[in-house]
Amino acid sequence: MSPLVRRFADFLNDLQQLERATLSTQGSLILDAFNKHTPYDVDAVYLRDARGTAMRLAAKSNLCVAPEIFDGEASDADLPLDPMPRHVIPMRTAREHLGVVALTGDPASDDDLQMLYAAGSFAASLLSNHRMAQEMREGDFQLKYRLWELESLYDIGLSIAGTLNIDALADEILFRMISLINARRAALFLRDGDRFRVYRSFGDTRSDFLDDEITDRVIAAGEALTFEDTSECIFPGCIATVAVPIKGDNAVIGVLAAGDRETREGAVGAFEANELRLLSLFANQVAIALENARLHKEALEKQAMQRELDLAATIQRDILPKSIPIIEGLELAALSRPARQVGGDYHAFFQREGTLTTIVADVSGKSMPAALLVSAFHAAVQLLFAEGRELGDIATELNRHIHSWSAENKFITMIIVTIDPEAETIQFVNAGHNPCYVVTGDRIEQLRSHGLPIGILGSSKYMTQTRPFPAGSTVVLYSDGISEAENAAGDEWGNEVFEELLSRHANSSASAVRDAIAEAVDAFVADAPQKDDETLVVARTAGHEEEYADRHSSQGVREKLDDVYAGNESELDPALDLMQSMALPPETW
Repeated sequence: MSPLVRRFADFLNDLQQLERATLSTQGSLILDAFNKHTPYDVDAVYLRDARGTAMRLAAKSNLCVAPEIFDGEASDADLPLDPMPRHVIPMRTAREHLGVVALTGDPASDDDLQMLYAAGSFAASLLSNHRMAQEMREGDFQLKYRLWELESLYDIGLSIAGTLNIDALADEILFRMISLINARRAALFLRDGDRFRVYRSFGDTRSDFLDDEITDRVIAAGEALTFEDTSECIFPGCIATVAVPIKGDNAVIGVLAAGDRETREGAVGAFEANELRLLSLFANQVAIALENARLHKEALEKQAMQRELDLAATIQRDILPKSIPIIEGLELAALSRPARQVGGDYHAFFQREGTLTTIVADVSGKSMPAALLVSAFHAAVQLLFAEGRELGDIATELNRHIHSWSAENKFITMIIVTIDPEAETIQFVNAGHNPCYVVTGDRIEQLRSHGLPIGILGSSKYMTQTRPFPAGSTVVLYSDGISEAENAAGDEWGNEVFEELLSRHANSSASAVRDAIAEAVDAFVADAPQKDDETLVVARTAGHEEEYADRHSSQGVREKLDDVYAGNESELDPALDLMQSMALPPETW
């Protein structure tokens, strides 16, 4: 083997060490090999950046003055070295230019030049293989890293998606975010009107609200943003901060913020691109979890509201009359139709010493508050009536009690009437309620309000008023849901139509009047939804002719004859037939 071949073999053997060299030692290894196997002692090695075309100084001899970066696109003759290189040996493959070796010294023989160029090509192949292997390792690492990301996000998604309590969810979000991107501080901001308020934080935040400028930037960007120059805008004393929007269906519902990423060495560094991308993916899962928590909270609130409505409906069912009292010489009919599950209307009946008292009231508000007020009103009415008080005293005590017990904005309109069929009078108190109607023959009278609604002014006093109520008269009490019933066009049924109907049914029974009113209101409203509770009480005393007919009907005759022919029932029917066929006056019975 010739000395040149042996020297070339040794040269390639030294360059072979590039396969096991690290990136930082490649330049020195090439420089040492060229110094050892060539007559040149002043030289420099430039290697191309892994990404880009620039050549970066990798190694140089002590006597060489060389810039750190050399434009890889420039000619080798333009390499600005001192001293000027005699030879610039390219390290190039068919696919890429990987670097150059600049040599200074005495001229070389043709054999030496061939050896140098061959060595440059060999070094280029080794560098290319090394970089390909490095890229494969990086690709494998990235693949494993992405797989870890997906597994981590999947586990995090399961964890936070199963947390429906918003407070527990906020804690879990911060814990997971800190673990995911190695942050020392974290905060969750949720929308509060047009701003974002701190809902949970790990570490102090500069303010309870996210800065308006940061808010605008995060919303406008729609992705993770880093803040290094103005890092103290979220966390005091923070070196690096990242904020990422939490996007709901139609708007940004919150912002995740993290600060001071901890490096492997324990120092604090800026957030890297992978961490920003990971935080953005995490924010997507947080948005879903927050939406689930919100829907769960709404469902619980609806359930609680439904339980409240069910309880209020039960309260109302228990206090409203379950049946209408039967009183001789007096017809009663009632109607109660709440607009919702729970209404604010109330009605009741009381009997005392041959009289009938009925009340219709309308409580302000709806749902449970109205049901509770109705319950208190009902209890007070029962107690006061049981004490035997007259209507004015009952209304005055009711007003004092409701005013002291209920809220300032709660009140009750009420009309209470007492019918005395024997005295043919009607007493009433109307406290801010609709006027009720008294129909006697072809005459209609209104019993109008003469006092404030119950509960408005604690010192209000109410006086009982009395009107004639001849036999055959009808009184109609109602709530405003009857007279103000609206059709689809927004028109009200109105009192004028109401009075015309009562005139047409002046001699009708109480139940017939009630049914006529209900049918007329339903026909007027048609398919429009019911907007207010509808309550109706109709009472009618029997006329003298009706009393006579009732008293002297076949059944009445039979009852009287039962007493006469007690024990002789076989003679009862012939006697009854004889009395009726003779049309004898009652005085002869």
